Amino acid sequence: MGALVNVLLVVCFMIVGQVSTMTSPDLQQRLQDLDTFIQNLMTCESRPVVGLTVSVVKDGQTVFAKEYGQRDLQTGQAVDNRTLFGVGSISKSFTSALLAAILREREDVSWDTVLTDILGPSFRFRDRFRTEEATIRDLLAHKIALENPWYVAVIMGQDIDRSEFARRMRYYREIYPFRTTFRYNDVMYKLAAHVAERLAGKPFETLLRERILQPLGMNDTVYLAEALDAGDFTNFAQTYLSYNRSGESETRSREEYRSVKLHLPAAGVVSNALDMARYMKFHLSGGRDTAGRLVVPEDTLRQTQTASSVMSSYWDKVEPYWPVEAWLTQGYGLGLSTGSYRGYRRVYHRGSMVGFTSLLSLYPSASGGVFTSMNGPTTTADDIHDVIHYQVADILTGKDHWLNSTTACTYPTPWWATRQTRSTAIPKISDNFPRDKRDYEGVYGNHPTGNLTISLNTTDDKLYFSLGLIGRGLVLPAESPNQIFLRAEEPLEYIPTIVADVEVKGGEVFSLSLQSYPPEPPVVFERGLKLTDPDPTEPEWDDCTGVSGSPKRTALSYTFAFLLFWAYMFTV
Repeated sequence: MGALVNVLLVVCFMIVGQVSTMTSPDLQQRLQDLDTFIQNLMTCESRPVVGLTVSVVKDGQTVFAKEYGQRDLQTGQAVDNRTLFGVGSISKSFTSALLAAILREREDVSWDTVLTDILGPSFRFRDRFRTEEATIRDLLAHKIALENPWYVAVIMGQDIDRSEFARRMRYYREIYPFRTTFRYNDVMYKLAAHVAERLAGKPFETLLRERILQPLGMNDTVYLAEALDAGDFTNFAQTYLSYNRSGESETRSREEYRSVKLHLPAAGVVSNALDMARYMKFHLSGGRDTAGRLVVPEDTLRQTQTASSVMSSYWDKVEPYWPVEAWLTQGYGLGLSTGSYRGYRRVYHRGSMVGFTSLLSLYPSASGGVFTSMNGPTTTADDIHDVIHYQVADILTGKDHWLNSTTACTYPTPWWATRQTRSTAIPKISDNFPRDKRDYEGVYGNHPTGNLTISLNTTDDKLYFSLGLIGRGLVLPAESPNQIFLRAEEPLEYIPTIVADVEVKGGEVFSLSLQSYPPEPPVVFERGLKLTDPDPTEPEWDDCTGVSGSPKRTALSYTFAFLLFWAYMFTV
């Protein structure tokens, strides 16, 4: 009986402790100060913000959920707690959470299951080693190290399904040797979604809704492409390319949502402050819903929050250059980054897509987290997210603030005065093409990404290109006779002009190579190439060895590896 009383007393103290934490005058005052801090931040002349939503959780409770600014400048509608914002790459953590839920049901599959064991022996990468060894963990931790044709495959979109995308994976080129370097790659999450589909037998969209969103009560959360198909933007925030205090603004077209359909697993989730508070509590509670029911096993979910890849520490903000350790990088887990803030472990991810920017930060040892999202502009969005997250982190961990209303407006100055930026020099356009415009007409194929079509409009005598779902615009001559420019029009008129190198064979235009930022290789489109044609650079594998990534791995392959190991040991 005494033991029972002691247990009841402990439980009571735990409950009282939690309530007192939530209702303590100190916490309430600091949250009020946070509201004032954010309102002041919204008035900074150097960084105008259209709309902002913020939610904070602590000890299993939503302790702060507020909205600022406008969701639509034209209608004058204000942001509220149910206004929908695209969470961008935070979507990757939803994909890993879904896979964690599926793994709960499959004793024969783990994070380290080889992909060919799931997708079958017909699936392959360009090289044998990746094909035989790549796992679910490698996909989610960005260790595959293949090309990431962002503008072509993501921004402009692909009109294919995930099964066809998986087939095309054999054409993606290596950037770094497998597993040697962290190489952030959005398109690999499309492959991860296909893995989920093969394991659970349903479309990714359905699986995410059934296994994660509905159990967590995230009933407002939707997908960008589905909203476009339905034409329902009732609760959506409008995104903006530009905005200033004088009232001038430029909207972004919602037609961009179309390109995110295939890209949903990496960047297509749309949510709001209240639903994202539920999502944070799910991660902080070890995979449980608000009623305490297990959605994902704690140990499986924990691996998504634990570093599997080492990331660059280039952006670290540490003493003595900063007043505090504001950002210390550790690595990348499975859809989430890991690091620390002022000695506290931090699990986080940024997101940016179609004009929305977001940031999610979790502090497991403090049982708290914060989510912020904005609808534009993107120019100083990262700084605004950082400032708010630092302020909230201080509250969650009981630290004194190191930022005030003045330094919040100047951040990262005076500690970080300059940043490296990519060159945005405008290409030099020529008056005339070096050859007849009709010589450029045709369909140019690229095995991984699809077709680029160039045609001459006889009405205005101009060349136009079309690429993917929403890529279209003018083809312009360059001063160099071996180059042309692709200048995108609505809805992608804001992206930089794409430089294409022209290769001529036998006096005719043979291929167009779209330049990329190194180390990303150019995307080469070959004239007349059909996507069903074999790639001459694809290695041919001997039939007697085959692809050994299936469940029936031969004993011979293991014996051969064993002999090689001993041969090495006796020769060194």
